Amino acid sequence: MSSMAVIFVIISLFLVGCVQDEIKCRDGWCEYGETPESCPKDCITEEDFWEAVDIPVTTMYERMAYCDMSELEWQEYYEGQNRKAQELSDNLKDYIRGWLRGENPPEIPYGLLPKSINSIKTHSWTLQRPDETNTEEQWYFIPARKEPAPEFKALYSNGAATHVTYLKLLFIAPFDSKLLIEGDFPHSREMSYQIAPPFDPEFPTSHNIGMMEVPMIDVDIEPDLDHVNPFRTGANRNAENRHYHIRYDLKMGNAYDLNPVLQNPYFRAQGNHRIGGPFESAGPWGDGSFIPSVVWLRYYAPDLNPDGSVDPLAGVDYPKAILQLDTGEQFWIQPNKDVAEERQNTTTYARILPPFEPVGQFAYAGPSVGWKKIYNLLQIRLDSKAIRSHGLDASDDVKAKIRDQLSCLINQGPGQKPPGNIGHSATDHPYNNYLVRPLVLGREKVLVITGRLPKTPKTRNAESVMEGGTEYEARYWSICHHVDTPGNPSDFVSLVYGCLMDDEIITDENNDYIIVYSRVDDKPENAEASCGVTWQNFSQQSAKPVVIRWMDVYPDHYMEDYAPTDENIPWEKGAWSESEYDETLVGKNEPGIMGPFHPVVHYMSREEFEALGCPLDAGSIPEWTK
Repeated sequence: MSSMAVIFVIISLFLVGCVQDEIKCRDGWCEYGETPESCPKDCITEEDFWEAVDIPVTTMYERMAYCDMSELEWQEYYEGQNRKAQELSDNLKDYIRGWLRGENPPEIPYGLLPKSINSIKTHSWTLQRPDETNTEEQWYFIPARKEPAPEFKALYSNGAATHVTYLKLLFIAPFDSKLLIEGDFPHSREMSYQIAPPFDPEFPTSHNIGMMEVPMIDVDIEPDLDHVNPFRTGANRNAENRHYHIRYDLKMGNAYDLNPVLQNPYFRAQGNHRIGGPFESAGPWGDGSFIPSVVWLRYYAPDLNPDGSVDPLAGVDYPKAILQLDTGEQFWIQPNKDVAEERQNTTTYARILPPFEPVGQFAYAGPSVGWKKIYNLLQIRLDSKAIRSHGLDASDDVKAKIRDQLSCLINQGPGQKPPGNIGHSATDHPYNNYLVRPLVLGREKVLVITGRLPKTPKTRNAESVMEGGTEYEARYWSICHHVDTPGNPSDFVSLVYGCLMDDEIITDENNDYIIVYSRVDDKPENAEASCGVTWQNFSQQSAKPVVIRWMDVYPDHYMEDYAPTDENIPWEKGAWSESEYDETLVGKNEPGIMGPFHPVVHYMSREEFEALGCPLDAGSIPEWTK
């Protein structure tokens, strides 16, 4: 048995015990409102780290049992979910109004909220008046940071790109409430808000699997009177007056019908108002449980300080959030989120996986393999697992099962009704086009990626004006390598080993690049900036996916012809498990629809790369043929 197989067997055996202990821990917490002494905090499942919320541990067999329901049974399920949601909303509103009158204590009773909301990760929900809120307590975040961390000893999980600050707001409220947020535009390349969609059990979400959030991109947000939106083309990026207010109406209903921004192919809609949900249904994936709502706030590429360091908050304070009933009365409900914050923000060290070649059982990372475009995070996870198990030429039955799971569990896919047919899912960034490919690195070998960078605006050194116009082809571009599955019993999901963003990559006069990955001991002598090469340490973890983020903000940072957008690579043709999949678009290790912007992977020995000399150009790198 190979070392890789041994690792996965150990993981499987370990997780069986973890799941059992975690169920006990969760039930004890929910029933008694305290953590049992026997709760093994270090024994946690993959879902525990991936999720910001606590949903029931279910097997795939239990989830797929929903797929056997008739159309009438589904309708009864949806109606039942809506009734329970309305009951929760009514009871919560009555309690809040009683507290405002001085009749109820501020602590929300455990029986009022379901245990999937009042859980080990978000518990002790407490009412506060607006002047009692603490903005730092409201939000928690995974910070933008300089990478790679020294010797890979402080790696973040959950696929968190190193150049991005992810702020997250978890909340609950009655239906027809409003969520009001005010803050200052950050000093960064991009800022965007995404709120969980309106409550709709037909299109559920579990904060990672399910329906996409409702977006609001920086340029669409109107600043306050006499203030500046620094993200608009030609605007003063360093303006002192940069305040804004936004409003979310919290509703039940179809996210697509309620939000014009989802009806626009570029997710553009002017104005500071969107419609989201006050809490969510986790659907079959979470056995119909209800979970808190969420707002994501992303700061891509905060400006660098004069000393080259990064301020994760991009030079501004935390935004302030307030909830408002339909009566106009204002409040906030603050949970204790220490466990959720700890589990999602704790760093860990790199793993070691000995070198091996991309052949045989690892041929899924071989010379002919191109890229997979990500439309849905559940689908790409299922696709990747199927490819590893059955190969790239898996049968139609294997792919059909994946499509069935996507349709049944979350009502998503290119043939579903809106918003299920939109090619994004919960927790991804809707203005990004994501491409992913596995990399495998043998002993004394190097991986080389060549291609052309889109032209992006310069912002990292406090440039005074936001550049934009038809000559700018993207807002942001980056490439990150990480580990997408647990590597041992204490591992986290999607450990990020390092990223390179557009302004860190050496390019020639055509904006073509050569990126080299190797272990430190195998670094070629000519893998230097002076030779036209960008080098990054691959670490001692020999198998990783690499993820490209290509961000479009139409029309000033957008490329119509070659960008890997949904228009150029439609879901039904770009996803491996879809029946019309066309690998010639981006699925081969040669230029397809992206033309010169297609990232081509090369593989060779250190000596072979050094023999190419210095300086190098992308056209001189030999093809990977065997």
